[in-house]
Amino acid sequence: MQTLSWLIVIILVLLLLTQLTNTPGTTYSHPVVVLFRQRIADLVNKALGYRRLPFFNTGSFEQDIEDGLTSSTFDLNQNLEDGDTRPGLSDTDEIKRIMKRRGVSFDEARLIRQDQLLKKNNIDPVTGLSLDPKAVYFASGPSSEQS
Repeated sequence: MQTLSWLIVIILVLLLLTQLTNTPGTTYSHPVVVLFRQRIADLVNKALGYRRLPFFNTGSFEQDIEDGLTSSTFDLNQNLEDGDTRPGLSDTDEIKRIMKRRGVSFDEARLIRQDQLLKKNNIDPVTGLSLDPKAVYFASGPSSEQS
């Protein structure tokens, strides 16, 4: 019950501070709002049980190229030339770890990582077929008919 009353107080303060910044004809934010807006939002989110999602990939293609995560078959320079705004490659830490531990190139490390992901999901890396014994496959076309 005490949490609910604090939540109501926080919401009222937030509404009051919002009114201060939304006064017609003003182009500034009230200093109290600037200082405490994020803190108030964090308190409200905490009271409601919300959490921010973590950011997983904060890298860039420039950083990936500097780390040696490019090759002639997987050229990241083209992404830079095209002005690609994506955050860069995913799983770079795992790929770098494979390169260091096994002493392999970037392309080989990507292949090893992909094979690991396929095996983890119960898929044969060679054929791409499911390893689940209950999987059912249907053949299509006239060549699949038995005589």
